[in-house]
Amino acid sequence: MSRDNTDATEIRVGRGVSRRQVMKQLGAVAAIGGLGGLAGCTQGDDSTDTQGGGDGSGTGTAGDGGDGGGSGGAPNYQLVQLNPPPTTLDFSSEPEARQITMVTHDASTSFFDPTIGGLHDAASQMGWEATFTGPSSGFSVQEQVNILNSVVDSGPDAIATTIADPAAYDDVINRALENDIPVVTYNTLALDREQMRNKYGRALAYTGQDQVAAGYVCGLSMLEKLPDDASRVTPGLSDPGHSALSARAEGMEMAVRQNSDVEVTDRLNYTGDSNEGVSRIENHLTANPDLDGIMGADAFTWFIGNAIENQGVADSVVGGGFDLTGETLEHINNGNLKYTTGQDPYSQGYFPTMQMFAYMDRGMPPKDYPTGAEVIDESNIEFAQERSGGWGQLREYHGA
Repeated sequence: MSRDNTDATEIRVGRGVSRRQVMKQLGAVAAIGGLGGLAGCTQGDDSTDTQGGGDGSGTGTAGDGGDGGGSGGAPNYQLVQLNPPPTTLDFSSEPEARQITMVTHDASTSFFDPTIGGLHDAASQMGWEATFTGPSSGFSVQEQVNILNSVVDSGPDAIATTIADPAAYDDVINRALENDIPVVTYNTLALDREQMRNKYGRALAYTGQDQVAAGYVCGLSMLEKLPDDASRVTPGLSDPGHSALSARAEGMEMAVRQNSDVEVTDRLNYTGDSNEGVSRIENHLTANPDLDGIMGADAFTWFIGNAIENQGVADSVVGGGFDLTGETLEHINNGNLKYTTGQDPYSQGYFPTMQMFAYMDRGMPPKDYPTGAEVIDESNIEFAQERSGGWGQLREYHGA
């Protein structure tokens, strides 16, 4: 899902700009605190306001075609409509203990371990109870919707959920809002703000990446790692029907095409099954001996590392992609993969929870929170692995 962010960063791209110049710009972005959005790479919103309802806000831009105010255009901003929460504000006593439930589209992957840690860190700081749930057998929109319906029936004080399909969640989210249960989103959002206003009467706040922009960073990173004579790369993903993964793949392809003459092959669907996925990637490598790079759009990027290792082509094929699973980081450490792109899953659990507290107990509506794009390669893999090793300990500490 492409998101329009308040801290959009403009990066000059095109065939007249060398890979070295592009990567210098990307490094400058990282130096000032990460990438919330890429001007010119995100899909804008055609409105200049948002409707927050009980829990929502979105990002608005002051007119189309603005350039952040730097060259006479209108600045980017986030306009938040003030709406009362479904609670009584009390500033003179200890806040109530509340319960928040966070629901994902796929609870089978270790990707969400940092998210669970962030959720419980925030909840423990506020004296809240927290639950993380979702389909245990892999990505499933329908099972997630069924779980959400059960969550609404249980009556938590707040819900944070991914929205991986533009229509499947309509009834359950409206039912939650009708029952005075505020809803925020994180990680994956298959709707723009105007669509949410039409469906829910408000734009639900989102904590996560601009997926197209993050994919663009991934594509730029691939170009930076490729040899000068590279000619072909392949984008891959585990589920073509997953809106966020498709948006990332779009950004990856856009970056390569705009900044090089490297050919982008058709997308490779390697599924979410490790045996099938690795086999498909190995077959693709064998069938394309002139391939110079392959990049994944999801937490199964480590399938690419497995395939490259099995085929013994780490010196001739640049592998990279997304997310910070332990398997992917180990492949970077061993040289089978050259980089990966993180999206700060910890903040995707922490900030929705803190925003629900600020809203329900202090009346401050949630806002979109961009988690940026974090590139991990051999230069910072040691710390990335050290940090990654702590998420399981954090879950154990919270008993989650």
